[in-house]
Amino acid sequence: MTAYILLKTVIAKEHEVAQMLREIEGVDEVKVVFGEYDVVVKAQVKSVKELDEIVTKIRKMDGVVATSTLIAPD
Repeated sequence: MTAYILLKTVIAKEHEVAQMLREIEGVDEVKVVFGEYDVVVKAQVKSVKELDEIVTKIRKMDGVVATSTLIAPD
């Protein structure tokens, strides 16, 4: 399953957060974006449990303020 995780970060921390995100297993792509969200993450997971583990890691990261997760069925 593919998931997109939208992140809001502390001001001026988006690039630092993006770099840390690239090191998480299961994360395929990370983009710094402009608009309501600061970073978009694309993750490939085998289960909702695996997705939950990734999202929990992201939420605990220094500089991450909020997340919103979108699941795209494959």
